Amino acid sequence: MSSRTYNMCIGYKCQYFSCAQHALKVVRRGSELISMCLLAKEPNGGYGPCIGYKCQYSLCNAHVMDPKGRCLLERERPKTIDLIKEAKDMDKQYSKVKSHLKKMGMDDYI
Repeated sequence: MSSRTYNMCIGYKCQYFSCAQHALKVVRRGSELISMCLLAKEPNGGYGPCIGYKCQYSLCNAHVMDPKGRCLLERERPKTIDLIKEAKDMDKQYSKVKSHLKKMGMDDYI
């Protein structure tokens, strides 16, 4: 398999990520932003961290999140085909087929 890198749908890091229960809250701790879940209570009375795509209430507004939490909008685009190279390859295949048919006495089929 190819080693592609995908963005994970985790809280505020993905612009399309949202919570079906509207319980996603982004807070600043120092210079860092953290996604907090208002449904996940911790024993000390605070809120727990958002677990992102693993949560049953996670949504992708663009509808492109796969079950493993990867954003499929960021996948690699297919490479463009070089038409000249493709034409040369087809010409080689044509000449091979033509020579085989000639050996079998059926060269008038081309």
